[in-house]
Amino acid sequence: MRRLLALLMLPLLLAATFAPVRPGVPLRFPADHGAHPEFRTEWWYVTGWLDTLQGKRGFQITFFRTRPDIDTANPSAFVPRQVIFAHAALSDPAAGRLRHAAKIAREGFGLAGARVGDMDVRLDDWRLWRGRDGRLHARVSGEGLALDLAFTPTQAVILQGDAGFSRKGPGAGEASHYYSWPHLAVAGRLNGKAVTGTAWLDREWSSTLLNPKAVGWDWLGLNMDDGSAVTLFRVRSAKGGALWAGGSHRDKAGRLTVLTPDDVRWQAGGWWQSPRSKARWPVKPVVALKLAGQWRELPVVPLMPDQELDSRMSGGPVYWEGAVSVPGGRGYLELTGYASPLRM
Repeated sequence: MRRLLALLMLPLLLAATFAPVRPGVPLRFPADHGAHPEFRTEWWYVTGWLDTLQGKRGFQITFFRTRPDIDTANPSAFVPRQVIFAHAALSDPAAGRLRHAAKIAREGFGLAGARVGDMDVRLDDWRLWRGRDGRLHARVSGEGLALDLAFTPTQAVILQGDAGFSRKGPGAGEASHYYSWPHLAVAGRLNGKAVTGTAWLDREWSSTLLNPKAVGWDWLGLNMDDGSAVTLFRVRSAKGGALWAGGSHRDKAGRLTVLTPDDVRWQAGGWWQSPRSKARWPVKPVVALKLAGQWRELPVVPLMPDQELDSRMSGGPVYWEGAVSVPGGRGYLELTGYASPLRM
C-alpha cells in the first residue's frame, strides 16, 4: 500500500501543484529506487525478522521524503525544499516493547538528502542505499538500537496494483506508484553482534491524500516459507468497514495475482490495549485472500502484543507496527487510526 504516514508528519500545508499519480506510467529501475521530488511524499520502508542468539527479533527502518508547499524558486539555502525523516524500531520480546529512534531534518547543509536516479537516502549518520553489486544497505542507530545490515535480493520486485499503479480508494486520484521487494536475505550486525534474517522493502510515492471518509488503514506484508509473497491492505471508514482493499499474491513460481477489494477479507481477532495511549489494537486479525475462486485464511499472531509506536513528538500519529507470523510465513503488520482518526 503503503504508507501515507509521511503526510501526517508535517503540519497541513496550503494547496500546491504536485505531480499526479497516473495509470500506465511504467516503473523503471534503478531510477525508481531513487527519489521522486516532484511528488508530495514517498517512503522507503524496510521491515523484517532477524535471527539472533537470543531468538527472533523484528525490525523496521523507514525513510520518508516530503516536499513542503513553498516557493521553490526562492534562492535561499534555508528554504526547506525537501524534508527527510526516519524511524527505526526493534521488536524485542525480552524488553516487552519496541526500542525506537527517530530523526528529522531539511534537505541540504549536509544534513539530509535523497538521491534521484537510484536508492540513497541520508539523514545525519543514518543511511539507506543500493550498492553497485545490487545489494541494499542500511545503517541506523539510537539508544539501545544499532543496525548495520545488508539486504541481498533473491527475487524480482513486485509491481503492485496495475503495473505499479496502486489504487487506495474509490475516488479519482486516490492512488500511488508502488512496488515491493520481498524475500530479501539479511546479514549484518545488531548492536555489534552478527545476525541473519529475511526482509521486505516497500516503495511508494504519491501526491494524493486518503479518501475524506477514511479514518485509517491496515496493511500486511508476508514472506511465506515456500517462497511466495502476500500483500494485503484495507482503508477503513469510521464504521470499521473497508472503503477500499487490495493487495497481491505472488506464488513460488513467480505467478502474480493482483487482489481487488472483493478478493480481500479482514476481520479483527484478538485485541490488545495500550497502557500508554489507551488505544485498543486488533493485533491478531484473521485475514483471507481469494485465489482461483478459493478463499485462503491466514490468522495473524504478533511476535509480542506491544509494538505500538508513538510519533506525536515529531507531528505524527500513534500507530501499531510490528513483526507477525501466519501459518507458513512471517512478516509485518501496520495498523493506523485506532488511537484517533487520521486527519490529513
